[in-house]
Amino acid sequence: MTQLNQSNKHYDLHLMIIFMSLATAVISGLGIGASLVAEVSRLGVSPLSIRADTLGDYMTSPLAIVYNMSLVVGGACLLLAMLARYYVFDDFYSRIITITGAALGGLIILIGIFPINFLEQHRFFSTGYLICTFMLHCFCFIDYFRKNSSLSTSLFGLTVVGLVFSVALMYLLNWTTLDFDPCTHAVNDICWVSLVMWILTQTNILWCVVLALNMRDMISVQQKYFSQLSLAES
Repeated sequence: MTQLNQSNKHYDLHLMIIFMSLATAVISGLGIGASLVAEVSRLGVSPLSIRADTLGDYMTSPLAIVYNMSLVVGGACLLLAMLARYYVFDDFYSRIITITGAALGGLIILIGIFPINFLEQHRFFSTGYLICTFMLHCFCFIDYFRKNSSLSTSLFGLTVVGLVFSVALMYLLNWTTLDFDPCTHAVNDICWVSLVMWILTQTNILWCVVLALNMRDMISVQQKYFSQLSLAES
């Protein structure tokens, strides 16, 4: 009976991870997408020539409030997902991943509160976000090769992509100013900083979606196991 009660507790926490991870992806994706469409329509330029962080500029971006609030709410949802994950995977290494993910959620909230208008704070929190993203993908990469890894193959694939592009973005960052040097490109040309930034952003959003799907599969396996255990005990 104790095992069944434990399974029910984990079932609720799994659901928390699923819904909060999906909420992170949906809210962030819709807010960023709407802001990007509005900016492209206003300027008539390629989306790949626009840096993601400029969408939060209250002075120039028409939907800056939507972009910034989507980061605040999305980051809060990620924090809640990581809080639930902390109690589901209670080994030391998994909790390191969870704490890193929670820190990432907190930094996303701070980026939404301090957009590019607050330049000094924004640079600090954005750099922290980049480093935290790199650390999270590093930990997840290592975790995949552990005996009792909680990562699926699809989640590992996104982890590899996130790791590659977080390293690329760190390489492009000017560590003296904690900002990226201006792109020298024509109006409709691709800005490489923007391209790498957008790929990393979309990878992180998809990572949250796949995390939710991974938890759903774990629920199915866990509930099937405890159902069989209950029948055996009866």
